[in-house]
Amino acid sequence: MTEYKEIKLEKIVNHTILGMRYIAENLFNDVINKNASMNILIDFQNITFMSRSFAQEYVYQKRNTNAEIVEKNMDDNVRKMFDVVIKSLKEEEIDVEDQQHIICTQY
Repeated sequence: MTEYKEIKLEKIVNHTILGMRYIAENLFNDVINKNASMNILIDFQNITFMSRSFAQEYVYQKRNTNAEIVEKNMDDNVRKMFDVVIKSLKEEEIDVEDQQHIICTQY
């Protein structure tokens, strides 16, 4: 079984609303990229809202990190925002391999 370093997103960002792009940047720069040699499990428990700008930056950062990232405990609204962002990327004709890499999987 693969082992993961678990990151409780609510504790890292200190709130349940992910509204700003810089929050995603900081998450990757300060936490994820420093642990890029590990498998990372991001726990979205209690996160109730995510803006499109946060979702876009998160997807961008996830595509450009060496870390293997898996998400869990996503609220339906959070999941839907990721779906909207990924759909818009598909419309920009990102190749199939990149699309599969950025789709957030449930753990």
